[in-house]
Amino acid sequence: MKKLKKDSSVALYQQLINEIKESIQAGELKPGDRLMTEGEFSKEYDISRITVRKAIEVLVEEGILIKKQGIGTFVADKKLIRDASIFMGFTESCRRDGKVPSSRLLSADLSEASGVDQRNLNLEEGEMVIRVRRLRFCDGTPTVLEMNHFSQKYAFLLGANLDGSLYEILEQHGVYVVAGKRKITICYATKEEAELLNVKENDALLMMKDLCLDAHGEVIHSCKSIINPLYYDLTFISSAERVKWEKI
Repeated sequence: MKKLKKDSSVALYQQLINEIKESIQAGELKPGDRLMTEGEFSKEYDISRITVRKAIEVLVEEGILIKKQGIGTFVADKKLIRDASIFMGFTESCRRDGKVPSSRLLSADLSEASGVDQRNLNLEEGEMVIRVRRLRFCDGTPTVLEMNHFSQKYAFLLGANLDGSLYEILEQHGVYVVAGKRKITICYATKEEAELLNVKENDALLMMKDLCLDAHGEVIHSCKSIINPLYYDLTFISSAERVKWEKI
């Protein structure tokens, strides 16, 4: 039987949290592994089920564990953490988090601008837009369905390899995204989105709409991202906290 220190100033539930975290960090528990039941934890550590429940609740809230109704509690896959207050591409976000980004190009074409395109990209009636639709992967897991719209002056994109970073291609042409406007809402998976993101139809997803700007405040492109929240955390970090975050 494993023992927790009942005479310690550290609460028993916090000691159990630390034990579980250490097991995950040591690789003894891996993403997808099922944990013991409350009863098994109670017997293994000689603590009450209430103590076990409190520890599990904290770890679920932190996203370290995930509960599946009627099945059990599992070690969650590590999420990609992205600071939503910074306009950073998916590729760079993955690399900063020690993950491997990849993409599958679904479509890329030149089409007549819609009314929304005209408003977002400041286009005239009858102008064309470049539409690039891709499925983005993080460590091989489909994570984001992304739709980008550019004005026709960015037509050079259609001759480029769009399986990598769009921002790297833009930067090769002297174009840099430095700011933007962002809106984040909830949406529900369509049949196609469910198939692409490996979720169930009507599952809740995140929808992020961006207008990405250059240093002069000119719109470079609009982007709509449909995100699987199981593998992707959006967080907002203040300027002061960002310094601490980047040191972690």
